[in-house]
Amino acid sequence: MSAFDRDEQKIHDALSRITVEASGLAGQVRNRLNEEIPGSAPRRVRRPWVVAAAIAAVLVVSAAAAAAGSFDWLMAKINPSFGEIVEPVEVSCEDQGIRMEVIGAQRYDNRAIVYLSLQDISGQNRLTELTDFRDGFSVTMNPRTRETTGPGEDVAVAGVSWKQKLLYFNQDTNTAYYEFNIAADPDSPLSDPLELGSFLIYFSARDYKNEPVSVSLSDLDEAEITPIGEDQIWGGMNVPDDRSGLTEALAPGHYASLPPGEDDQWVSNIGMVNGKLHVQIGQVFSQEFGSSDATLSLKAPDGEFIYCDYELAFLGDGKQRLLDKRISDAVYKYEESVFSVNPAELDGYTLCFSGSFRSGVEGRWKVAANLSDTSRQMRIWTNDIAVDGHLFGYLTLSPLGLEVRGSYKGERCRASEMSLALETADGVIPLEGGGGEHDSKKQTFGLHWYTKTPLDVAEVTAVIINGTRIPVE
Repeated sequence: MSAFDRDEQKIHDALSRITVEASGLAGQVRNRLNEEIPGSAPRRVRRPWVVAAAIAAVLVVSAAAAAAGSFDWLMAKINPSFGEIVEPVEVSCEDQGIRMEVIGAQRYDNRAIVYLSLQDISGQNRLTELTDFRDGFSVTMNPRTRETTGPGEDVAVAGVSWKQKLLYFNQDTNTAYYEFNIAADPDSPLSDPLELGSFLIYFSARDYKNEPVSVSLSDLDEAEITPIGEDQIWGGMNVPDDRSGLTEALAPGHYASLPPGEDDQWVSNIGMVNGKLHVQIGQVFSQEFGSSDATLSLKAPDGEFIYCDYELAFLGDGKQRLLDKRISDAVYKYEESVFSVNPAELDGYTLCFSGSFRSGVEGRWKVAANLSDTSRQMRIWTNDIAVDGHLFGYLTLSPLGLEVRGSYKGERCRASEMSLALETADGVIPLEGGGGEHDSKKQTFGLHWYTKTPLDVAEVTAVIINGTRIPVE
C-alpha cells in the first residue's frame, strides 16, 4: 500500500467516523454492547445467581486520529517481533477520555497480528502498567458455517482467542502499547476490514490474600437472624443438595469494614447460629469494577487456615431485605460463609479476607482497519496423515504459524497436547500454543500454533507432529 493510498484511506475512515451520540440506547442491557462478537470469545464469569442488570450508555466515537507517525515511532522505538509483516493503520477512536489506536496490523484469513495503544487524554493519568482489556476486548468475525440447534434455530458457530503482550508503557504521555496475536476458529475468518473494539478497560488492580479483618471473634453472641426459604438462596459453594434444613440466615447489616477499605463491600453481620460461626459479606450488586467476591478463612493459632463448610448467596433490595427469585430489583448481594469451629476456641482465631479491587471504565471503542490481501503469503494443503489416533487433514501455514483441522477417535482429543515444529533448510522451528476448539460429538478439531517471529512460509519443507513428518506440498 503506498503512502498516498494510506492518506486517502485515513480521510475516508475519518469521514465515516464522524461523532455520533447514541443516547437512545439508554436502558439496554450491557451484553448488547458486545453482540458484535458472534462466537465464543472469553466471557465474564458470573456466579449462577447473578442477574443481568440494565445500564444506560452514551457512546461517542471520535474521528480524530493519533499524532502522525505513530507507526514509524513504534517500529523505531520498540521494534516489535512482527513489525516487518504489518502495515501502517494509525486509526483511532475515543470514549470516556481514553483513545484507542490501531497503529499497525496484518490479517491472514482467520489470523491477525495487531499493534495497538491506549492513551488517557483526559489528563487524569488513569492508565498503569496493569491496564488491561480483559474480557471486554472484541474481534469481529464472519463465520463460514452455521449449525442448526433446533427447529427454526440457525446459530453461527464462531470463536476467537488471542495472546496479549504489553510492549511499552510511557508514563509521560500515559500511553500503553500492546501486541495482539489473534486466532479465530477455522470456520470463522476475521472480518474484512479487520474490526477490533472493547467495552471495558481495566486501569489497575489491588489483590489481597489472607488479610486480617478487624473484628474480634471473642465472646460472640447468638447472631441476629432472619428466616429464609429455598427461593431466597440464589446459589453458593458446596451448598447441600437438601436445602430444607437451611431456614435461617444472618440479618443483613453493616458490622465492619474489610481490608480494601472500599465502600462497595463490607462485613454485613457475624455471629453464632446453631453452634456454627456464620460470617456474611455484603457488596454492591452487579458492578463491573470495584471489589471482587470475597473468600474468607479462619487462621488458627498454629497458623493453619480453615475454610468454610459451605457458602450461601443472597440478593437484597435497597432496604437490605433478602429477595426471592421472582424479584429482580436487587441492589446488594450477600455471601454467607459457615464454619465448623469450637466456639470456646474462637478467641485464638483470626478472620482473614482474600479478594481484589479493580478500577476501570465502561465505554465503547471500535476501530476498523483496511488491510492488504495476504492470501499469496499463505500455503494451504490437505493430507490424510494419522498421528496417535488423530487424523490431520487440512493444514494452513501463514507468517503467524500453523492451523490444522482434523478428526480423532477415542474419548478425548489430545491434538492440542502434541508437539509441533516446522522443518526448513536452516533447521527446525518449534511452535507454541495448541489453542482452538474441538467438537466431541463430531470428533473433529480445529487448532492453531504460534511462532515467535514471522515465518517465511516458502522456506517450510515439512510439519513435524509428535515426531511424524508431514511434507508441505
